[in-house]
Amino acid sequence: MKPTVDAYTVALPWYEPEDFAALLKLAQDRDEMPTDYEAWHRQAVAVMNAWLARGRALEIVTIRPHEFVAWLEREGLPNTAETRRRYVEEQARHCHDVA
Repeated sequence: MKPTVDAYTVALPWYEPEDFAALLKLAQDRDEMPTDYEAWHRQAVAVMNAWLARGRALEIVTIRPHEFVAWLEREGLPNTAETRRRYVEEQARHCHDVA
């Protein structure tokens, strides 16, 4: 059986320039994150290129501050890299369930 797109898709977080400062301020692990959008963007593009070079499909999920914070509050979770990963994976699954 041929694998489905879901089997090789990686969900990646994306931040818009106008949201980056607010999201950085809210992150509990901000000392481990790039401090400006340009640095984050360069790092994100490098990660995307590495996944694409491995033959993976990418699903980019934009994290918006108020939606993400509401989700964190509903789930009772801290704002960390792990919870951001979980959030984008959930959002990607939700988009596929709706389609």
